[in-house]
Amino acid sequence: MVDSACGLLDGMPLGMALVLLLLGAVSAALLRLLVPPKANDGGVKHIPALKTLYWTFKPNPSRRDLCEQVDMPALAATGIARSWLWGRWMYKINDAEYARQLFLKTSVYQKIEMHNLIPYVFRAVAAGGNLMTENGDHFKAHRLIVGPSFRRSWPAATFRPHLGKLEAIVRAQGAGVDVLQVCRRATLDVLGQIIMGTDFGALDYTDGELLEICWDVVEAGIEPLYLVFPFLDKYPVGKRARSFANLKKFHRFIERTIQAKRAELAAREELGDDERDRADLLTLMIEAHEHTKAHGSFDENGKLLPSMTSEELRNNTIIFFVAGHDATAYSLSHMIAELALHPEIQQQARDRVVGILGDDPDAFPTDEQLADLADLDMIIKESMRKNSTVSDVRRQLTEPVTLGPYTLPKGAWVMVDLWAMQNNPRYYPEPHRFLPERFREPAKGDTAANAHNTDTPFSWAPFSEGSRKCIGNKFAMLTQRVVLAMLVHRFTWTLPADSPFRTKPRTSTSGLISPIGLTVDFVPRHAR
Repeated sequence: MVDSACGLLDGMPLGMALVLLLLGAVSAALLRLLVPPKANDGGVKHIPALKTLYWTFKPNPSRRDLCEQVDMPALAATGIARSWLWGRWMYKINDAEYARQLFLKTSVYQKIEMHNLIPYVFRAVAAGGNLMTENGDHFKAHRLIVGPSFRRSWPAATFRPHLGKLEAIVRAQGAGVDVLQVCRRATLDVLGQIIMGTDFGALDYTDGELLEICWDVVEAGIEPLYLVFPFLDKYPVGKRARSFANLKKFHRFIERTIQAKRAELAAREELGDDERDRADLLTLMIEAHEHTKAHGSFDENGKLLPSMTSEELRNNTIIFFVAGHDATAYSLSHMIAELALHPEIQQQARDRVVGILGDDPDAFPTDEQLADLADLDMIIKESMRKNSTVSDVRRQLTEPVTLGPYTLPKGAWVMVDLWAMQNNPRYYPEPHRFLPERFREPAKGDTAANAHNTDTPFSWAPFSEGSRKCIGNKFAMLTQRVVLAMLVHRFTWTLPADSPFRTKPRTSTSGLISPIGLTVDFVPRHAR
């Protein structure tokens, strides 16, 4: 075929030949998009790609629309369908048993190493090989260095300075607060301090070059067009080219921060216990990295693991910082919207918090009080069930796998559609309703089933599950609990009368799911 094509082009003017080659490439891409390639999988039905694209890019986008109009109908019969994403056909599932296999059989369902498979994609260039993308011994090596840094606890007082600024901003703006913006600024400052010991000043609204670079890098990584057609990153132009340039600047900032902290550690013999408890995560990772460079790192069987490179240390810092701050901000925003829609649940949370903290205007939870407020997690979990920030969890098969009546081929990409699974009425009756009691821990001796709950394992997985579960899940839950306690103590809030969120949330449709245009009217509970 190649020889025939070359023969046809022989003798043509160069310009015409290039045009014909380009048209051929476009035609092949469109054919692949419209007609999924044959697969020996037992006849898995496919979701028309154009249907997915329509609901992805339509005006006033909504992940809920995409879920209800496209994904759930296709998945209803068997819990599996072929779908188009990341420039290819892959298998989408929303069956909790299928998800269990994906989460637990990590040698068969391996992480997709985008930095090796499609290294030109923005997200791969941004974070390369890291804890979230590596497999096998490389994953174990990353885990040994990163893991201990996340096994610590974070005192409630860590959050107080930043949340004091957040309170002041919300109090000053009152009506029409851009919720996502203030949540992003708050989590950026909190994560900047905890991960790198850096004050970004985002809540001071002192927008400088570093903040603009950070915003751009985060947004470029979840731009829907490039999630659907990743090959476009081979030829970045205009705004996309500027995003790649900003990424280089962000890399240099992280690298300079690492160098400075490495020099600080080299200037002292060893961190004391108190210093280690107060240290930022990057300092702890550098300390562990230096130890493994000097002494090596070994798995549970004593096997020597590959040493993490300085570039991989940078990559892990980036992925925790960028993904962590935005994912947490999006989750907070969804939760604030749900409580605006459900004032009775908002008031229940307020009564609980005031009952623990008292109603002094400046009350802020101690560590003990924050532990007593663990039942606020029911609200957080229900919001994350209904509005998962992470749209899906993807893996690649290292061998053929049988799911129900189908056998998926080796090399196939498989994704758990978290929205379609966590809104599946098989697991969560009346999934449209916001019912935090779904996650109430049963009292001792209580054998009565909750009509709205499920006891199906792995049907709630916004942080994934198994050994590849998000390493920052405890920190994300803690952050949301502290912010929720502060907000209900200081304010009541509602949606503006003309808010589209009163009927249906407007959100992004792929990657990390963020609300679009969410504004809220806050009323202070205490005079100042």
